Amino acid sequence: MKDKKKLIKEINSWIFSILGGFLIAVLINSKVFAKVQVQQSSMENTLFTNQQLIVDKLSYNFKKPKRGDIIIFLEDGKKGTILDDALSTIDSIVSIFSNNKDYSEESKRLVKRVIGAPGDEVDIKDGYVYVNDEKLQEAYAKGETFTREFKLPVKVGENELFVLGDNRMVSMDSRKFGLINFKQVEGKAIFRVYPFNEIGEIK
Repeated sequence: MKDKKKLIKEINSWIFSILGGFLIAVLINSKVFAKVQVQQSSMENTLFTNQQLIVDKLSYNFKKPKRGDIIIFLEDGKKGTILDDALSTIDSIVSIFSNNKDYSEESKRLVKRVIGAPGDEVDIKDGYVYVNDEKLQEAYAKGETFTREFKLPVKVGENELFVLGDNRMVSMDSRKFGLINFKQVEGKAIFRVYPFNEIGEIK
């Protein structure tokens, strides 16, 4: 009898753990907010590898990304449907119990800064970025900015964005893969939650 009660107690404990993990995953990967981890050095010195960010996934349903926003987007696809979010939630639950940080959609996400919005003309000359023929004053940028494969200048089209990483010498961004579509954008990085000594708003 005692063994049976012990078994039931252990099963209940597992059920509560699973439900708790599910609720955590839903809260941090909802349609409103998500938590992502920086996995590259392309945004130094604004963001660093392994920092964890809260992403506002709701605001861009009502307004468009603007120049200077730090956004999270999918490199090779569009943001998900409700079904995609449900599958992502399941992945998050598995990640919680397996402690496998790579077993998630995070590996497909990129973090970059919006430099050109629809209607802007973007160019890069002599190590500097120009938008609508005006040189940007970029205190956040690390290193000089040089062109790559994507041909410039470029006029940013409707529902498109030109993005760059703040660490210009290493970042793979619109200089490589060109303009991105609004449909790729998951949200705006708004708050740093880890490490704890660097908690705060992202600018």
